[in-house]
Amino acid sequence: MPAHLQTRDEFRATLLLRGSVVLAFLCSCSTAPGPSGPSGSGGATGASTGGQAGTGTGGQAGSTTGGQTGSTTGGTDAGTGGSEETGSGGIESGTGGSSTGGSASGGSDSGGSGGTDPEDPEVTVVLAGDDVNSDGPLAVTLEENLTFSGGGHILVRPTNITTEANTKHPVAIWGPGGDTAPAYYIQLLNRMASQGFVIVGIRESTGDSVLMSAAIDWLEEQNADSNSPMYDRLLLDRVGVFGHSMGGLSSEVTALMDDRVTTALLDNSGAFNHDALVDVTIPVGIIYGENGQEAPNAVGDFSNAGNQGPCWLGMMAGGGHGSGPWDAAAANVAWMRWHLGGENFRKDAFLADGGAYNDTGIWTTDFKNWDDWKNWNE
Repeated sequence: MPAHLQTRDEFRATLLLRGSVVLAFLCSCSTAPGPSGPSGSGGATGASTGGQAGTGTGGQAGSTTGGQTGSTTGGTDAGTGGSEETGSGGIESGTGGSSTGGSASGGSDSGGSGGTDPEDPEVTVVLAGDDVNSDGPLAVTLEENLTFSGGGHILVRPTNITTEANTKHPVAIWGPGGDTAPAYYIQLLNRMASQGFVIVGIRESTGDSVLMSAAIDWLEEQNADSNSPMYDRLLLDRVGVFGHSMGGLSSEVTALMDDRVTTALLDNSGAFNHDALVDVTIPVGIIYGENGQEAPNAVGDFSNAGNQGPCWLGMMAGGGHGSGPWDAAAANVAWMRWHLGGENFRKDAFLADGGAYNDTGIWTTDFKNWDDWKNWNE
């Protein structure tokens, strides 16, 4: 990681300093701090001074004093929020940096697991390795301060973009939590890139589709630019969007507004009015912590009887507001490998009895509207 990037502890200290301002204002009306995740599981604490749920002075819906909106006085991860990356559920310590080794050409190393695109059967998806619980074999490059739409965005990609004929990298856009830089989630984004994904992390999540769609536009420009290392090597007919807290809200809206998006995954997020998914027809996954402030919003979004598209809901026992990007990193990777990479065997992990993310271990799950859905390569 470049020297000028804050370490995880330094960044968390910054958030705590910001959160103290909010705490002084909210102490008379906030609830007690949310309980932390189980010891050793990497569970994230549910801070009372930030987070998504709550009414009036906190929460997700445009509040200026806290919550999920990325305001200057509060923010998703303020106070004692955040997540420990150690323990059995979180990102393993020491795996956040660039992966060692990797193909000299950035090749797929997938054993064909991604399959070919039926719309263009000559194209194979680059998917490196197969273990979603750890980093893949590809070295990773972080590019900072991408200049489109006001700048401040990041690109996390395999260092060596594939040069193999008829192969392309899957693409996803990440939305950070309120008042949180995208690089704070570098462990998750590195894991994705080390397995073949090209990820743009937008500088902020504002609850709309503007920056996520602009990120896809920028990637289309790179894909069309013969001077770009990504020239003609990106899969842009199916793009994933995912994000934490406020980033989940941006993902919901982008899933509706941008027809290049074919799947969305929300980490510790959900709308207060619970109707954000009513007109979304693509697959949407929602991960939330049992003790996370976002819990009622996540459940409400899933439970709306008007939802038309396939939905999956996963609660993590003992988890807090940071459980999705850290403790559920493997689920994030598996979801995108399934929907963007065409690894249809991963469907069972989410929907089948005994699946890794289906009423197993710390997971309590529910799903609906999957009977008539087919993946792009089925």
